[in-house]
Amino acid sequence: MGPTNGTARKARMLKIRPFDWSDADYAALIDINNTNFPDDLDLPGLLKHRDQARDQSYMLDRVVGEVDGGVVGTASFGESMWTPVPGKFWLYVQVHPDHQRRGYGNALYDHVTAILDRKDPTIFDSWTREDKTGAVAFLSKRGFEKVMRGENSRLTLAEFDPSTFSDVVERVRKLGIRILPLSELMDEDPQWREKLWELDWVLSLDVPDVDEPKKRSFEVYCRQAFETPTFFPEGFFVALDGDQYVGMSMLELNLADATKFHTDLTGVIRSHRRRGIATALKVNALSTAKRVGRQFVETDNEENNPMYVLNVKLGFKATPGWVHMRRKIKEVA
Repeated sequence: MGPTNGTARKARMLKIRPFDWSDADYAALIDINNTNFPDDLDLPGLLKHRDQARDQSYMLDRVVGEVDGGVVGTASFGESMWTPVPGKFWLYVQVHPDHQRRGYGNALYDHVTAILDRKDPTIFDSWTREDKTGAVAFLSKRGFEKVMRGENSRLTLAEFDPSTFSDVVERVRKLGIRILPLSELMDEDPQWREKLWELDWVLSLDVPDVDEPKKRSFEVYCRQAFETPTFFPEGFFVALDGDQYVGMSMLELNLADATKFHTDLTGVIRSHRRRGIATALKVNALSTAKRVGRQFVETDNEENNPMYVLNVKLGFKATPGWVHMRRKIKEVA
């Protein structure tokens, strides 16, 4: 069902223009995001860095919706550099809570899909958090269906006791596995960047996703992993069997909220699993987070990923998860 006549009249007040990549437009976009998700804050400078660090051979674009000269909504869209598929495009529409239910989201969505329709799309992907029932309904009405769910979780560090897992950490040590923070490994091994690039790719192959991953170039990996303001080498732990990198767990700084860390990729290569290495890696990382005085660590996993079970054992508690939703435009032979 389309918008009512009254909604349509209000939507016509909306002026849609290209995102101009200025600091002002980044600030407006992040203000809308932070107002919709006050428990998951971002910073304009971090989004700008992520845009600049990505693989520029993949499309990224945005538009802005204005009413009376003020930004009330945005839409971002492009191609996935992580799991590229010909004809697959992602899109993400947000409207400021003060301006929702006026047809602005409809207008932004229609504007973006009209642009993408010129590119012969086969798939549209989008995401939203499961507790945002209005956003889930918005996508469902447009033919999107849930294809994957991510389980978000949070650990309150005051409740985390590393000694509970001391037997596992000691068992890993007796196996001859060394666990070092990257702040030390950087001085010990001049090839640490190249080795972590390869390890990241091997571990990424086992991260559940809807489509097959593509290996990032070494340059893009370094920009995204090490040349970001969120890089925290003291909380980036690597497991070594001799000179071989066999696992890692990385904490990222949350610069928008000084109470939090975020855990990015944690994993162990297949030949070294079921030995407690992942637990030892995470215990080291969480102990560091607690020592430096942050209050929480947040992470996310695909809901059937065994890593989520480990996080629960460590004391993480579930928070509203994200759903990956997909609309198939046409089948590909």
